[in-house]
Amino acid sequence: MTHTAKRTGQYFILASLACAVMFSASSAQAIGLKEHSVLTGDTITLGDIFYDLPRDEERVLGSAPRPGKDMILNARTLLRIAIALDLPWRPSSAADNVTLRRDATIIEYEQIKEALYTALYDEDVYGDYELSIPAQYHKIILPHDQPANMVITRFTTDANNKTFEATIAAPSAENPIQHFQIKGHMNAVITVPVLIGNLQSGHIITQQDIKYIKIKDREFTRDTIADASILIGMTARRVILAGRPIKTSQMIAPRLIERGEIVTLSLNIGTMALTTQAKALQDGAKGDIIRVVNTASNKTLQAVITGTNRVSILQH
Repeated sequence: MTHTAKRTGQYFILASLACAVMFSASSAQAIGLKEHSVLTGDTITLGDIFYDLPRDEERVLGSAPRPGKDMILNARTLLRIAIALDLPWRPSSAADNVTLRRDATIIEYEQIKEALYTALYDEDVYGDYELSIPAQYHKIILPHDQPANMVITRFTTDANNKTFEATIAAPSAENPIQHFQIKGHMNAVITVPVLIGNLQSGHIITQQDIKYIKIKDREFTRDTIADASILIGMTARRVILAGRPIKTSQMIAPRLIERGEIVTLSLNIGTMALTTQAKALQDGAKGDIIRVVNTASNKTLQAVITGTNRVSILQH
């Protein structure tokens, strides 16, 4: 055989193999891969992994993951299944995989906390508390056919150590599929006003600048501001960061009148209100008493600052 004929024969063989591979891949397309499958039973079937199967859709391959858990079958595992069961399917790439999720009823952390708070109040523990429990108890997972119910069958508190213990059954005491004890902490909390945004010195605080948060009682000091009305009309000595408890030492009354400014001077007598102009001899903030000169009479008076460029004559 000549060299040219030999090369032609090799090309023919390669072309034949390529056609066979293409035919195999084309055949394999008849069966599809379920990339995400939700299981409700205790087992994994062939139909949970592939669709358009010619047979054995209910064939059991193994145990399903625990309720609420996932299992991932990678391309190598899928290939082994296809070969073992003589299925016309092959991975298109190493990225092929199937995620099997076991369906479940999940009781979320908020529902658990609500039940714990109810139990705390039933124990006549007064005050505002923040309850904390270990992270592994932040959700309760039940089989998918069970209701999202739970009961606390026992609850005790230790005021000295600020702890509590609870026995939980889910979905019920009569059917305790999940039954466990937890021990957590109970921290007294105090609601305090904080700023919504960072506050620059000179900005006068209004109600719209304020929101409320809860802090642990040990974080509350003698000069922590608990009454939002104290903040209204005040400004910061220096920048105050948003969302943090505010101390009285951080606040200052804004200067409403500067020395030498012309201000409105008012005098209230019964139902009568008289106003005139005066010149401020001192500067000050709201509530400060300063000296002013009545520009009409040139008489020096003492007046209390009531607002921006406004003073009222002190009554004796």
